[in-house]
Amino acid sequence: MKTPQKPENERSVAWYGPLAFTVGALTALQSRANGRLAVHLNNGILAGLVSNLTGWVFLFLIVALSPKDREAFTRTLRATRHRQIKFWEVLGGFGGAFFLAVQSSSVPVIGIALFTIGLVAGQTSSSLLVDKLGISPSGKKPITLMRIITALLTVTGVSIAVLPKLSQGTFDAVYVVLALIIGVIVAFQQAINGRLNVIVQRPLVTAWFNFAAGTALLLVFLAINLFLGGKIGSFPANPLMYTGGIIGLIFIAISAYTIKELGVLNFIMFSVAGQVVTALLVDAIAPAKNARLSVWVIIGTVITFISVSIPKIHELVTKKKA
Repeated sequence: MKTPQKPENERSVAWYGPLAFTVGALTALQSRANGRLAVHLNNGILAGLVSNLTGWVFLFLIVALSPKDREAFTRTLRATRHRQIKFWEVLGGFGGAFFLAVQSSSVPVIGIALFTIGLVAGQTSSSLLVDKLGISPSGKKPITLMRIITALLTVTGVSIAVLPKLSQGTFDAVYVVLALIIGVIVAFQQAINGRLNVIVQRPLVTAWFNFAAGTALLLVFLAINLFLGGKIGSFPANPLMYTGGIIGLIFIAISAYTIKELGVLNFIMFSVAGQVVTALLVDAIAPAKNARLSVWVIIGTVITFISVSIPKIHELVTKKKA
């Protein structure tokens, strides 16, 4: 008697779900690496620049050694010259520059968990506007009641997590607001990258243009920072603090590989799960100097995870009824 085969979508979830979870975990680990580097350098913008440059160097090597990536790179430059790709569509890396600068500066103060739920809330909420405007390659999408509930729940999670900070009158909440804003920017960045990748069709080449634009903007930020009196500390000897850029590359590669198999809904659910679980573990085991894990942050994180799981639960219930 043959063992019944699992449906194809169930096998995809079983195989690629853990990979998507790993993507989220890597995002949290990148936050810790860049945050620690920022503390040593005494400059979050420089830490973000170092992270970006490290990833860009590796991308140079990968694209140079891959014939398909070289061809895609040339095709992208040609398409830009002939205006098949609008100039602003290759500037998605500007969002990455803002992300790295805020990530490196915020994590040492508020911890990875609080930064993560602020980021997720910003992304979830602004994705409604991104879809309404039709910025992503999939075009305009209606704003459904389910997505509004999801967005409201993520904002609720952030509010609960920062409640003690607000009641104590501390100003750490400013960094949470920055995480929310970066979440909004990242949502637009992902949509722009999606448009670019439709033509490029090589995720690492799309990433190359992201790293290039991000590096250029971070250099401008650093120049302004130093002009206004910013300081630079010492470069640490620990090589793990320079892994942010490499982690970012691994993130891009795994994301491109898994999202095709899982679909966007499953990918978001698994990756956010990996992000929030790893963030909680890191903050519990090795918290940043000025950040301590609290019950409020844990509750806010759980609410955030539930919020991104709701669309998937709704999908499963709908299928079961059908």
